Amino acid sequence: MSEQDVRKHLLECAKQEFLAHGFQGASLRRICAGAGVTTGAVYFFFQNKEDMFAQIVANTAAELTNLGQALSMAELEEPDSGPDCDLRLMEFLYRHRDEALLLLERSQGTRYAGFAEELYAQMRWAFTLFFQRYGAGEPDPELIRILVEMRMKGNLELLKGDYTMEQVLELTRLTGVYADGGFRRLTAELRKSNSEG
Repeated sequence: MSEQDVRKHLLECAKQEFLAHGFQGASLRRICAGAGVTTGAVYFFFQNKEDMFAQIVANTAAELTNLGQALSMAELEEPDSGPDCDLRLMEFLYRHRDEALLLLERSQGTRYAGFAEELYAQMRWAFTLFFQRYGAGEPDPELIRILVEMRMKGNLELLKGDYTMEQVLELTRLTGVYADGGFRRLTAELRKSNSEG
């Protein structure tokens, strides 16, 4: 097996270990046993366990951050693009499911420990701007926080479920229809409350 093959196999074993136990609960000994190498091999390719984790998620983290920003701006400029933006995001998440789950739920103890909160903060910012532009004035920050939590928990449910890409995209489409209707109804309610207050 070439050095490149050994490195690739180590990363695959590490990914499965991190998914099963999180970064903090992951064991280098189990990773090496799964890959059929000694712990010395890890330090030949990586600085430490955290470096292994970073090698697995770095590209996905950068791409997801950039995609999130691009989709937020696209939806702000063209509100009707929301369902298409949702589909593009979920397609990316599904194609990088393991790495996304590591970033969002298994990264405590790594340089990516704050990634989920940064992503949520980016979404809260986008939701706030969207409400300001197309909704009913200045939205309640707690309402925005809850809406973002609901959206991301729904996305995580789709990532964790035993779904095909086609099922994920169809469920995303349908929840997008629901979200769009909910946004329109909510902003109408807020406008009514504001005019009465």
